Amino acid sequence: MCKGNSRNFSNADINMSDLEIKDTEISSGALAALKTFLDETFGQHKYNYNIDLATKKGDNYMGVVYRITVSVHSDAISDNKNDLKLIMKVPPQNPQRRQQFFAGPGFQREILAYRIFLPLVHDFQKSKCIKPNEMFIEYPRFYFSLREEFHEAICMSDIQEEGFYMHDRFKPLTREHVALTMRIYGKLHATSLAIKDQSPEKIQDLKCIVDIFEQRKDDPQLNDYFESLKKTALDCFDRERESFYWEKLNAYFSRGSFYNLMLMLLEPRSSEPLSVICHGDCWINNIMYKTENAGIADARLLDWQIMRYASPIIDLMYFLMSSTTKEFRAQYFYEMLDIYHESACEHLKRLGSKPENIFSKKAFQKEFKAKGAIGLLLAMIVLPILTTKGEDVPDLEILSEKVTLGHSTDAMEAGFIGAKSDIFHARMKGVVCDTIDWGLI
Repeated sequence: MCKGNSRNFSNADINMSDLEIKDTEISSGALAALKTFLDETFGQHKYNYNIDLATKKGDNYMGVVYRITVSVHSDAISDNKNDLKLIMKVPPQNPQRRQQFFAGPGFQREILAYRIFLPLVHDFQKSKCIKPNEMFIEYPRFYFSLREEFHEAICMSDIQEEGFYMHDRFKPLTREHVALTMRIYGKLHATSLAIKDQSPEKIQDLKCIVDIFEQRKDDPQLNDYFESLKKTALDCFDRERESFYWEKLNAYFSRGSFYNLMLMLLEPRSSEPLSVICHGDCWINNIMYKTENAGIADARLLDWQIMRYASPIIDLMYFLMSSTTKEFRAQYFYEMLDIYHESACEHLKRLGSKPENIFSKKAFQKEFKAKGAIGLLLAMIVLPILTTKGEDVPDLEILSEKVTLGHSTDAMEAGFIGAKSDIFHARMKGVVCDTIDWGLI
């Protein structure tokens, strides 16, 4: 494991036998691919590079993220002699951690996003002669990837160099943050809908991807953990003094296992013709923002490892219920839905489709009522993580070994002590109350 120190390499000194770097999770295959990319870009022996750990503890669970700083020599073949900063994302090498955090399939899904889906979205929009500042382009630049097991890697631009930052998840998002996020998701989903409308054959294969959670439905440890989340949510309420909410929530949970309740909402056929390719993992740690002139000017969507074909409501409710507070939703929730829908309709028009035919306000509102409960279930999964401070995040390799042996069956046993914090109780209670007050369960 890399402990935060920097490793420096000159490609003149590297050979294949040297490529297993013991204090990083970067495999020999990934380092070889990096060398090939840099050789082709700058020329052999025309650069040096450093590797540093890029994220703090608690920022990323399915992978390990490194920052690579490339110092370019003056005689490099590239016209641009400026230093280059890259991000390389790799899965953990520990087998138990790979299994418990579903790292392999997650990386295959994200590689599919960068290699197939996002280029399709870009080319389709470009074919419509849309202005660059009106396109959905809110994702990092992709350079290369590897799919081979235990050598998976994704290399992309380091958008921190462009001024993007990760918002402190313990500080509330502003209206500006959330409104911009809604507009971005509106463009993303509209592009899927327009491709389905005009060139359905181009998206057919992507419609067939199996949801990550569907792939793990027979995992007994994950099922046990998810079932434990029901009690965690119910324990946020006093059964006697808050009986209305406790009984409503308990009645909903009694309809089936957590997993079955979730899969029914994630299932895409019941949402047709509104189903789209969704970002998937839409919580605050997977979006980076940029500030200009004291305002929120731009954002980028990261981590496409749970990309799915499903209702657009999944992305919206995941983000709004996990990453905003009850106080924010009380003031802005329906306005945010309107901003999202207006953005989607505007983008559909740019792309040459008729929103009144394929994404009417009435259809959108009906879909919200049908699938909105997913925000509750996804918040139940992510809030114990989101509310655990970085220094308190458990060692993920030890945790993975415990789960493999069946020793961690709830959030507290797993080490996500945020599940016992005041902030977790307030956030979880707010999610439950809103879900019930809005008539979603």
